[in-house]
Amino acid sequence: AGTDVYVSLALFAYSTIVTLVYLQIRKPVFHQVAYGIEIFVVLVRSTMHQMEIRKTNLRAYAEMQQLFSLGVAAFGVAFALWNIDNIFCNNLRAIRNALPMTLAPFFQLHAYWHIGTAIGCYASIVYQQYLRLVMLGTMDEYRLRKAAFIIPYIDRVKKDD
Repeated sequence: AGTDVYVSLALFAYSTIVTLVYLQIRKPVFHQVAYGIEIFVVLVRSTMHQMEIRKTNLRAYAEMQQLFSLGVAAFGVAFALWNIDNIFCNNLRAIRNALPMTLAPFFQLHAYWHIGTAIGCYASIVYQQYLRLVMLGTMDEYRLRKAAFIIPYIDRVKKDD
């Protein structure tokens, strides 16, 4: 658990430095690469935790794998859409201007980047909560559930569950 504190502090420091540098240079490619590096570090660290948990608790591993996959997919698609939006901004703007107002939002790929990263962040938060329960040995008191069959959340097990 000690290294987790250092990883958290390093990610916080990294994010702060990237923000300060970006405010000075204002180069979107710098921001994109920096963001990609940060997500990569978080994914590697999460994978390391999962490999440890897999050795001792297959149920927890399977449930964490679902959260991990949701987060990776959401971040990956969001990152791809963000880059497409940056590369083809003028073309997408022309398409939006040519379409009826009801269809134009479908070509606002930057907006989908925000939605995708929000989903990825949410999945990551639930993942970290679940990881903490596993590490504390209290996982059996909780279950990973899904609202509307897709939105994961952690629920305390009732006595009759």
